[in-house]
Amino acid sequence: MKKVVTILFKCLCIASMFVSMWIVLTPYFRTEKNIEGDQFRNMPNNTIDVLALGSSHMQYAFNPGSFYLATGYYSYVLGSACQPMSMSYSFLKEALKTQSPEVVIVDVFTMLPHRDICYTDGIYYLAIQQMTGLNQIQAATYVKNEEVRYQYMFDLIMNHSNWKDIDFSNAAMTTDSFHAGLGYVRDEPKDFNFRHLILFETLNEIELSKDEKQIIDAMISLCEKEGIKLIFMKTPYIIDQENQDKLQAIWDYVDSKGIEYIDLLNGAEEIEWTFGMNGDTWHNNSWGAEKVTTFLANYVQEKAYIKNHQTNDIYEGLLEKIIVRNAQSLMGSDQINIYTLLGFAAEYPNTMIVKYTAMNTSLGEYENQILQNAGVNHDFSNDTSTNYYAIIENRVVIKESNEPFEAIYNGKTIVINDDEIIINGETFEVGELSIIFTNEEMTWFNSIPIDYASRYFWKNGCDNWACE
Repeated sequence: MKKVVTILFKCLCIASMFVSMWIVLTPYFRTEKNIEGDQFRNMPNNTIDVLALGSSHMQYAFNPGSFYLATGYYSYVLGSACQPMSMSYSFLKEALKTQSPEVVIVDVFTMLPHRDICYTDGIYYLAIQQMTGLNQIQAATYVKNEEVRYQYMFDLIMNHSNWKDIDFSNAAMTTDSFHAGLGYVRDEPKDFNFRHLILFETLNEIELSKDEKQIIDAMISLCEKEGIKLIFMKTPYIIDQENQDKLQAIWDYVDSKGIEYIDLLNGAEEIEWTFGMNGDTWHNNSWGAEKVTTFLANYVQEKAYIKNHQTNDIYEGLLEKIIVRNAQSLMGSDQINIYTLLGFAAEYPNTMIVKYTAMNTSLGEYENQILQNAGVNHDFSNDTSTNYYAIIENRVVIKESNEPFEAIYNGKTIVINDDEIIINGETFEVGELSIIFTNEEMTWFNSIPIDYASRYFWKNGCDNWACE
């Protein structure tokens, strides 16, 4: 009997050693590892207030820099391409190892029929490799294809032939870096046309599958256990009847569970989101992300869901860089709506160069107010007969005059006169009112000349981009 116990003990030890070595070696055999999971785990513990989960629809739509500017709270997008809801659940479990968010927002795209465009097995691998330990193994159990399930659990099975390429000095390809966008993926506008989303009324009642209900319930249960406010959402994108019917089934089910949801397809008009200008077939561009994120920020703030925000220098440093990049995306790159530009100038870091020639101006009180909000120190409503020339940095006047002038600003020579504005030798055409939006370093410019006679760009004479 003693001999049998000894043999069993030795077998158990050998098996344990084998499994341990397998788990330890698996990361070294991983090819082209996605380091975004490590980048998230590198963030200071328990500092994220809001966690956004989902597929690329969420990655392109939620901008933590914009969220911070609107609320002062920290957020992060823990997304992956075509992220199934089961992977969103596993990502939340992974996040809770180091973070304690008070709000979790989950996009439901991959519960819709449109998810068929995704490569079914590959999307699981992309997500699973960002996880660690037992959670990584448990996440792989959601893969229905048994042929690849265990390969995704243990990369050693799939990539054992790569043993010659192993670099044991590179601790399983970990990184000490941070994600520059805090999970946000930036896409600049390319299509400058307004095309409103086509919305559909729900025609067919659909029942969610047992698996779909179970994973939603699991997400709800985990959030309730951790004291997290859970919100499901759908970002704006081009939908059809089949997907609208399924989306309504999702909303009906989460509503029956007493869980909040935000449908920004039906809310697109409210946030002035249009296809083309703010996003393509699937994804938001930087202008669309600003609208989506600002709406979510206002929603979370109005509900007062964040109670325990803690300031952190690392987050602040990353957010500062994102905000500077946002300013260029929003005020540069072909943005020509003066109302939108001045709204951004009132919030984001920027430099404005202003030239105003007094005449029978069409500027009303609203225009006067948004100019002053952006830092222009002139009352256009009550004084239309005085010329005005200024350099304004972050809503603070650097220099202003009622006469044309030349000035040195951050090492650059700026000449403002009635016929042109010259910045370090580069000449810009001017209108009766001209505003040049740029940054402190003057590495990008967006010059907007405004003609009062045609009421160019002002609301009284134009419908956004369309002016008579």
